Amino acid sequence: MSFRDLIDTAQSIAISEKLVPDETAVWERYCREFSTRFSTPLMEVRSFDPLFVLTQVNCDNLSDFEVEERLDDLKDLLGSLSDKDYDIKKERLFREEMRKIEEEEALRLEEGRAVHPSLEKDKRVIAKDQLKPKEMPKQGGINMGLINQLNNQDKEG
Repeated sequence: MSFRDLIDTAQSIAISEKLVPDETAVWERYCREFSTRFSTPLMEVRSFDPLFVLTQVNCDNLSDFEVEERLDDLKDLLGSLSDKDYDIKKERLFREEMRKIEEEEALRLEEGRAVHPSLEKDKRVIAKDQLKPKEMPKQGGINMGLINQLNNQDKEG
């Protein structure tokens, strides 16, 4: 095999591993990344425990990860780890739809509208905090002080 054939073969293997990576290709990529980041000889990295190499590379990848700023990305990552059928696009569309529904509901409650126009006259379907509270009576009521005073007189007498 000529040197040119060797180069062509190596490029073909690299392209195939890039397009359709198998477990070996992924492991080699992690080993190269670990070797580069942590200044460790590649042959030595290949002898390490795979879980250790994968964990260290992934931890290093997440070192600049701002959880508060990228909470949706974190939810997507956790969702894909916990469910192999997790679809990020569908989940994001679902979250956006839920956000819109919550905004519309908050606006409806703020305006005091019923869920459906046919229920507009039925005050039971409008949230209780939307209805005007009844005014407290200005007069009347129970005088607890007088009741206590009478009870004390009964006990003494």
